[in-house]
Amino acid sequence: LVGDLISRGVLKQFDAAVDVGCNAGAYCKMLSDFGFTSVAGFDIEPEYIDRARAAFPDTGLDFSVARAEDLDGSYDFILCTEVIEHTERPLQVADNIKRALKPGGIAVLSVPNRISLPYLGKWIVYRLRRWQVSEDMAAHLSFPFYRTIKLFNGDGVRVIATDGANLIFNTPVLKLVYGARFFGSLNRVNFHLARLWPLKYFSQFFYVVLERS
Repeated sequence: LVGDLISRGVLKQFDAAVDVGCNAGAYCKMLSDFGFTSVAGFDIEPEYIDRARAAFPDTGLDFSVARAEDLDGSYDFILCTEVIEHTERPLQVADNIKRALKPGGIAVLSVPNRISLPYLGKWIVYRLRRWQVSEDMAAHLSFPFYRTIKLFNGDGVRVIATDGANLIFNTPVLKLVYGARFFGSLNRVNFHLARLWPLKYFSQFFYVVLERS
């Protein structure tokens, strides 16, 4: 997705980038390889930051322990994948991201999509078996794609593109097909279909690309 944004001239400012909820730092290294001059990553888990620093020493990448609710600074590019639903105040995190984007800056965010085949199937199982929905599960069901789009439009920022990842795989399906000879081909088809209109609106992970005017 980032490569596509660069090739189409949408992403053209390469000074400061940040990965919100960077885990062990792999995406930060990718952003550095894309040509960003200054790349920072932070995560709430000290263990992940220790792993990131160990994995990418002497690369100029800046890793620190922090919460998404405390995002500060000004960036040409912000990455935030599968983080917002895990935070205590997701609306504040969304506002922080919009505020931290420089004019002309781009942000790429992904959020679980309630209206997706994997999550819809899971929700149906919970209902049929009368299982109690855990707090974590409820958080993952809080962002149907249309709410995500609405959340990030406004305050000088607009959604300029959308994308999707994983159309059909959930845990039971993966148990059936993982390791099979055809799995690699099926996986590629699955992720290709998840990026197409209108199937992307039913993908498990819904992506939005933001631009500050």
